[in-house]
Formats: sequence, C-alpha cells, structure tokens
Amino acid sequence: KLLPLFGASCPFPPDYGPRIDVLPSSYTDLYARLGSLCPDFEQTGLCMVCGSVLNAAGKGECTKHAQKCGGGAGIFFLLQECTGLMLHGNKAAYIHSPYVDSHGETPHYRGRPLNLDMERYRILQELWTSHTLRAQVIAERGNSRLVIIANFY
Repeated sequence: KLLPLFGASCPFPPDYGPRIDVLPSSYTDLYARLGSLCPDFEQTGLCMVCGSVLNAAGKGECTKHAQKCGGGAGIFFLLQECTGLMLHGNKAAYIHSPYVDSHGETPHYRGRPLNLDMERYRILQELWTSHTLRAQVIAERGNSRLVIIANFY
C-alpha cells in the first residue's frame, strides 16, 4: 500500500534533486528506496510535503528547503533516526514517527518490522493542512528536554 504525501504536487522541477511521490507502508521499503536514491547521505531527510530527499546531517538543508517548499514551515521524516521533524522558521522540534511496530511503538533499536500507522500519519497530515505547525513546534520545544540548535536540520 502506498500513501500520497501531504502536498498536492511538487513545486520544484524534476532536476531539483532526488524525490519520491508516495510513502510506502513498510519502513523497510522506504529505507531501501531512499538508500538507493541517496547512498552517500549521512542522515536522510524526507520532506513529507513534496517528497524531496535531503541530506539532513546538520547543515541546515531541511530549513532551507522548508523556506522554498512551505514558506518556512515543514514536516520531515528522518530516516536513520526513524522520527519526525517539524520546522517553523529556524526553530525545530521532534515529533512521533509515522512508522510503528506491531505493538504500536517506534523502537529505538532495530530488529522489529515497522509499518505505517494511519492514525499517526493522519495527525502529521492534519498538522500541515490545518496550519497549526507553528503552534506545535512552540509547544514541543517548551515541553522537551531535547533542544535542537537553530538551523541545524
């Protein structure tokens, strides 16, 4: 099963860089696909809006992309960490992964097969379509012990 990304279409030309059109239901399938598209990326970031695949290894690529793609807002999936990333301006916060194991959890170690959880996916999609990303980033940054340096991702 494949699910569409949040944006209606990609605002960038085909030669802009690697991208995917749909989100596979299996984390393993996504990992294999993105790994083959960008084998040299240290940390692979997937824009959940347009499907662009970026190197999210602490050089601000996601922040720059969010400026072009979402007017400064963006939701990304960090492949190797298997976690979501929300951006608004130069502020960022982590959010739940849309991929879970059979117990509904995202394990912090490898080994269990992960599949796309429709409820988690819907929550991420709702954050984007309802324009509540800014408020959620502020709330998560206020409640989290993890501080992400401005423009890191």
